[in-house]
Amino acid sequence: MGAFAIIPAAPVLLENIDRSETARMVELRTVIRDTVRTQTHWALPIETLPPVAGLGGWGIDRGVDTRTGRLLSGTDWVEAVDTLTTDERGLAEAADSAVIVALLHAHAAGVEVGPLGTSENLLLPIDLSAAATERAPLAPIGGAAEFDAEIVESLTSGGAAQSGSTIDISRLSDLCSRAAGVHANLTMFHNGLRHISEQGASLTSPKITVDERVHDVRSLCGIGTWA
Repeated sequence: MGAFAIIPAAPVLLENIDRSETARMVELRTVIRDTVRTQTHWALPIETLPPVAGLGGWGIDRGVDTRTGRLLSGTDWVEAVDTLTTDERGLAEAADSAVIVALLHAHAAGVEVGPLGTSENLLLPIDLSAAATERAPLAPIGGAAEFDAEIVESLTSGGAAQSGSTIDISRLSDLCSRAAGVHANLTMFHNGLRHISEQGASLTSPKITVDERVHDVRSLCGIGTWA
């Protein structure tokens, strides 16, 4: 039996990314970090951590060296990337953005994160549709808002009042397979569901601590258990 935590995978909720962030975004980041701190060690639903995980793809010279646990920025980040072998660089470049954001939140929270097998506690970063409203980052896609709502409804088994009930993993997995079509990133969540299913286990509806829009993208944070 272990815990699972759902946290937002949007880079904008990391520290010192949005220079115009509101006080509410700072509060949300605190909730995310407090959620991650409920356990001292988490596993991401991947087989191997990238050697470095950073925001270079967004033009930000900041990241974590997962081999040493060091936070790197500026020239230290650039130098660390330059020393990667071809294989290491391939692993780093292939890292899902949700993995990068989760590792940075975990580092800021002071907890350890490894790949599958290093902890029973699963850290599941998710990024719901960036195309669900007129003001969202991407042009609206028909059905995106409904998709987001169905994900939340499936997670909460019909509502927060049902927190603690068993989740329909099959239904959520089917939804995850449609995520790319509405510009949502549920890859890590889908991996986590697959891992739980392979153990013959079930998971409970999480206690949702955050469910609101950040830059018009619905953001979720919550924690539950699986066994």
